[in-house]
Amino acid sequence: MIEELRAGPRALRGTVPWLMRMRRKQIGSLVDVVIQNAKDIPHDLAFEMDQEHLTWLGLDEVTSRIAHVLASAGVRPGGVVALLAENSPFYIASVLGITRVGATAALINNNLRGRPLAHAIEVSKATAVLVSNTLEPGLRDCEEVCQRLDRILVFDEDPWHGLFADTPSTPYPAVKVRAGDDFVYIYTSGTTGLPKPCRVSHARAILAGAGFGALMYEFRPGDKLYCALPLYHSNGLLLGAAATIIGRVPMAVRRSFSASAFWDDIHRYNATAMLYIGELCRYLVNSPPHPSERPNPIRVAVGNGLRPDIWPRFQSRFGIETIREFYGATEAPGFIANLSGREGSVGRVPFAGFKGYLSLVRYDVDRDEHLRDSNGFCIPCKHGEPGELLIGISNVAGGLEYRGYTDESATQKKILRGVFRQGDRYFRTGDLLRRDDEGFYYFVDRIGDTFRWKGENVSTAEVADVITQSDKIAEATVVGVHVPNMDGQAGLAAVVPVDGFDPNGFWRVVSELPSYAQPRFVRVMNDLAKTGTLKIQKTTLRKEGVDPASISDAVYVRTDAGYERLTRERWIDLKEGNLKL
Repeated sequence: MIEELRAGPRALRGTVPWLMRMRRKQIGSLVDVVIQNAKDIPHDLAFEMDQEHLTWLGLDEVTSRIAHVLASAGVRPGGVVALLAENSPFYIASVLGITRVGATAALINNNLRGRPLAHAIEVSKATAVLVSNTLEPGLRDCEEVCQRLDRILVFDEDPWHGLFADTPSTPYPAVKVRAGDDFVYIYTSGTTGLPKPCRVSHARAILAGAGFGALMYEFRPGDKLYCALPLYHSNGLLLGAAATIIGRVPMAVRRSFSASAFWDDIHRYNATAMLYIGELCRYLVNSPPHPSERPNPIRVAVGNGLRPDIWPRFQSRFGIETIREFYGATEAPGFIANLSGREGSVGRVPFAGFKGYLSLVRYDVDRDEHLRDSNGFCIPCKHGEPGELLIGISNVAGGLEYRGYTDESATQKKILRGVFRQGDRYFRTGDLLRRDDEGFYYFVDRIGDTFRWKGENVSTAEVADVITQSDKIAEATVVGVHVPNMDGQAGLAAVVPVDGFDPNGFWRVVSELPSYAQPRFVRVMNDLAKTGTLKIQKTTLRKEGVDPASISDAVYVRTDAGYERLTRERWIDLKEGNLKL
């Protein structure tokens, strides 16, 4: 608690004066901040990647040139421009250039192809697309979408010799936007269906940048942030780029994460802060020793999803002084921050959770519904009891309002009403968390991932944490799968072994788990399919199940003697009830 009490005043000292200056100078967007930075510190570095460098003055000029091109292409204030490109300083300038012309940027995942790509552009209602030449072929494959667009603007790796070569040198007068206007659309990851665009306001971008810069990174003179996360997601753009713009701290960008190049980059850029997601840390921990990993200049790592088993190994191996984990979602009207360094926790909220602002309520994963009392209201969880995290929705405008998605029906689906009293509204996170008696929150699992077996709730995340503690397993994920003529779902562990799968060794590893949580099946794979933000895609694993006739990977089944190969004969015995799980 002491660290939280210290961090609060520190954050206020860093944030409040800036917010007051912002209001006094009528700064309503990140573009306004860039223009002010260009006036005050024109030649200081803003963003870099390899040989591409942008000072604050250079960034101001680039956003102006982009705005000129967009305006000439017919983009008007209030419009939407889809941005499809790879990480680079120019990507950040493009987002800001779209703002400068008064439009909203729809940030398209550059890994999308075919129907998901077409859907992402269509639901944004974009009239124009700004696309890199490397990704243009995939866009052109979506013929119907291309026919409906007013303009497709293609830029080369060196955009100044192509699309932007003859742009006017006069500054484009930035369109004044309101804090409540949409800044960008950031899409859900799409692991369970087609992606949905979340609406992010200018106020939210500024609040996220100011808050994280002061509270989480505690930026100091001489700092530099390293970001290898995709800029089309909120971590890279809002918690990375926005924080450095507001904090006047340079940021080094990488096209995509590389474990082998990570520490060389850190030293090359002399980065003192890093932005992570949990899988990034796991990759680094599981990588061979690198000659540059110790000592290194990183003093603080900020991110989310750092698993409890990886946290101490990551911190001790690389000698990182401070790790700041948080819990949040792009569209959520609140977040939790761990300022004390409590291992495995996403943090806590002071003052008893602001009297119901954040609440954990009981959830029946088997029936897929909230438990309610005799009055029809949700039941708060006790200490240590997992429940869905709900965040109160207020009518106060600002950076923490709930704006939802471009689809109103999708927006309404995330709202739970009548939680503790008639008429109240809460945002459904879709995540199960637990809280200890000191008020620290811990992530348990996604609601769709937790399954019920033998009358017990099984957290796939907790089972996977145990499995990956083995040095014989490079990667693992766990899902629940349906088995014919059996109630509930049986646990399936999909694993990528280091040097071949050892059934006996795996049995010893999972014996640490309660019997009901031990995976009933193991699927041995060469790799696990992932999203652009390194999240493992579980949907296909669930759909394919474990029938050996429908999948080519080796599958093992848990028997009284241990894990044995699931042959077609054993599968028949299982379906007929002759083989017990």
